[in-house]
Amino acid sequence: MTATSPDTVGARSSQDPLALLARLVEIGDGLLPAEVLDPARDLIERAGQRRLIAPGIQVVALLGATGSGKSSLFNAVCGADLAPTAVTRPTTTQPLAALPAQPSAETVAGAARLLDWLEVDQRVQLPETPSWGPAAVGVGRSTVLLDLPDIDSDTRHHRVVAERLASLVDVLVWVLDPEKYADAVIHHDFIAPMAEHAAVAVVALNQVDRLGRDERQQAVRDLTRLLAQEGLADIDVVEVSARTGEGVQELRVRIRQVAESDDVTARRLAADARTLAARARDSLRQQASYAQAVTGDGGREALEEVARRGAGTERVAKAVEASMRLEAARRVGWLPLRWLVRLRVDPLRRLHLGDAAARRPQAAGEEAPVARTSAPAMGAAESSALRAAAHAYVVGRSRDLHPEAQDRAVERCGTGVEELADRLDAAVARTDLEQGKLPRWWTLANVLQVLLALVALVGGGWLVVLHVMSHVLLLTVDPPRWGIVPWPTLLLVGGLAVGLVLSWVGTLLARVGASRRGARVRRRLNRAVAQVVGATLVEPLEEELARLEEVSALLERLR
Repeated sequence: MTATSPDTVGARSSQDPLALLARLVEIGDGLLPAEVLDPARDLIERAGQRRLIAPGIQVVALLGATGSGKSSLFNAVCGADLAPTAVTRPTTTQPLAALPAQPSAETVAGAARLLDWLEVDQRVQLPETPSWGPAAVGVGRSTVLLDLPDIDSDTRHHRVVAERLASLVDVLVWVLDPEKYADAVIHHDFIAPMAEHAAVAVVALNQVDRLGRDERQQAVRDLTRLLAQEGLADIDVVEVSARTGEGVQELRVRIRQVAESDDVTARRLAADARTLAARARDSLRQQASYAQAVTGDGGREALEEVARRGAGTERVAKAVEASMRLEAARRVGWLPLRWLVRLRVDPLRRLHLGDAAARRPQAAGEEAPVARTSAPAMGAAESSALRAAAHAYVVGRSRDLHPEAQDRAVERCGTGVEELADRLDAAVARTDLEQGKLPRWWTLANVLQVLLALVALVGGGWLVVLHVMSHVLLLTVDPPRWGIVPWPTLLLVGGLAVGLVLSWVGTLLARVGASRRGARVRRRLNRAVAQVVGATLVEPLEEELARLEEVSALLERLR
């Protein structure tokens, strides 16, 4: 015997419609409507129960409209008058089960458990010798035949019973008659919705003895055409007459072929799974009508742009530039006027962003508590714009979601926008603004400014000494000269002038550096804002959309 590899078992499991349906239920909560998910959950539970109760026994049900001769055909197939028949309608008020003749003890026990599960109380056993008809009666040694109430009965209870059992049995035998074979109720409410069950269905046109040859051929052609339109093109119509016995043996053989085929119960359950998948696909297709205005590919960028404005990233970036220019004036500016610069307030300090140490992680993987910045809170206009952009983005991206899921995404968006302001402020506070990082040339420029100031101070002091000696002590002292310019004057004027020029050059270079730093900080802030928007609004929605994509893939595989 050839062993089955684990990969083969896994491949079979991945193709099992019920396994796919179970996965669909697992991830489809909130994405698919309750009218799809609830029957799917019921089917999975029912499948587990059905496989355990009586795996070797099949149940075949005759379904038909009032006057189709269903009970008479039931008796003909059984070869005995087991179901009551009469001119008055309806004659079948409760389902009747016919157990096979000479069943084994295992079959009897299994059939009893199965019929209890189906809630079929009326049970008869086929006679070992039929009272009339061919000797080979019934539909198999392990097959139970059910006669159900009329599917179009005016009595609501009868129809409910028929519908319930039609959803549980293994093989469906549709019994139609020449007068009502094209009835819209039968086809629209029963046959068409179960088109996926063609492999476990048989169609019998009863009472053909009432038709002439041409009428019979026309009725069969017309019925075959209707079935093909409803997705049952591969089903051949069995012409039968319960009154004359014509076609009854052929019907028995057809039912046996279907009922005793390889794992008919699994095929029936798989057909149920495919039917639910088709219903879910139709539901997803109809969701497009619920979508509102779509923002297109620029929706997220527009949202991030509004969030950047609300977070004041441009204001912070400009404050970084102004702070660096102010610090440059304090360190490379003209020394005689630096005291004026110290009177100005650092714009980053005003925004409570000046202390870089407070924003640095305390340890690897652990962030220090971040204080709220003093940047102005979002105004009504900014908050409204952010809410509108977030709503437009969520609606645009969620247009393929089920309406309930879309409403939940929009509701979550509203909650996310409420949290967004504080998260954006915290992200700005954590961003590295490069405070405390001074260009190296500032130190050299500062040293030069000090030296030039000392030179000017020496020159000025020298001139004061000369002035005192000349006017107080009345001593005439001729200072050394560079050309015609006295050195004290040269030192004073030169130190001040060169310091002023160097200050102007240094300030110009600092402005260039400040602009570059502002650009770097602006990019960091924009990335921080994008991360916050992504974590707060985008990623949760994308997870929903990823689930929807998997749901669609599962539906395709089920179909």
